[in-house]
Amino acid sequence: MRKSQLPITNYQLLLGLSLLIALFLSACAQPTGEPKPPDIVYNRDMCEACGMIISDARFAAATLTTDGRSLKFDDAGEMFGYHARNSQVQVRAWFVHDYDSQKWINGKDAFYVIARDIKSPMGTGVATFAERANAETLAKRFNVNVLTFDQAFTAIKEGKSGM
Repeated sequence: MRKSQLPITNYQLLLGLSLLIALFLSACAQPTGEPKPPDIVYNRDMCEACGMIISDARFAAATLTTDGRSLKFDDAGEMFGYHARNSQVQVRAWFVHDYDSQKWINGKDAFYVIARDIKSPMGTGVATFAERANAETLAKRFNVNVLTFDQAFTAIKEGKSGM
């Protein structure tokens, strides 16, 4: 004996379509969770701002955009300059390398030293630190102040790189 198949009701069809639409929209959604810095392949990856090869891990920087792109820079000054010129690019997360350990740190929490005698890749003279004490040591050497993220961004935006 063969069982008869029940027809699909409008409710079931609507439910199925709703699930498909929800799945599609979730795939297109903004990234969630804790943002992670990108991997940089030194001596191969290029700076988004100037096209130069990224070669010095002490100065490397990156941003993650709200549309999921990773933008890599050869130094934090280049990163700030790029975003000052491209304010339409919305940043989800800012990353810089600690000058001493060369590990990624949150750019918003970093301490910045800008001095013309800091030999950064593009001459912006920006060094970044996870620890304020380490930043103060370098700042004292060059007779400059330690800056916050906002202060450093403003300084670069106003053309005060390599102060």
